Amino acid sequence: MSAVEALAKIGVDGKVLIIGGAGMAAELVKRLGLSEAHVADDDSQSLQNLSTSSSTVKITPVYTRVIERLVELPSTSFDTVVAVYSLERALNKRAFMTEVRRLLKQGGKLIVLTHVRSFFRRRGLPKNELDKLLATQGFKLVERIEKSGDALCVLLKE
Repeated sequence: MSAVEALAKIGVDGKVLIIGGAGMAAELVKRLGLSEAHVADDDSQSLQNLSTSSSTVKITPVYTRVIERLVELPSTSFDTVVAVYSLERALNKRAFMTEVRRLLKQGGKLIVLTHVRSFFRRRGLPKNELDKLLATQGFKLVERIEKSGDALCVLLKE
């Protein structure tokens, strides 16, 4: 099952923020059937390409130098936040989780897609670190799928 298929099965709806993955965001938004989305990334070139390539879907690019600081976005303004391989890139992962909690509405959904580090895989989050981050206060883990070295986790803001 691809990431897009898994996200479609889980259900991505309402006002959506995609953090990371700006290079694939236009296709992701279109395949999920969204009419609009905000896309935050630290790659300004990908965001610029994204804003010129998407004509049918309204995509609002949000550039951030540090992926865990999105201060220009208002609090409690998103129904769903999708972190596409961005949690593992955050310098301060706890701050990333706190910032996402600030951005989500009550009962909002955080979907984390990340690589899980193992003996054979050098990139991604170590499993024990991912477990600690998923237990962050203010979130409730609803679903966790691990397959082929990747983890897809769904959390609800309490």
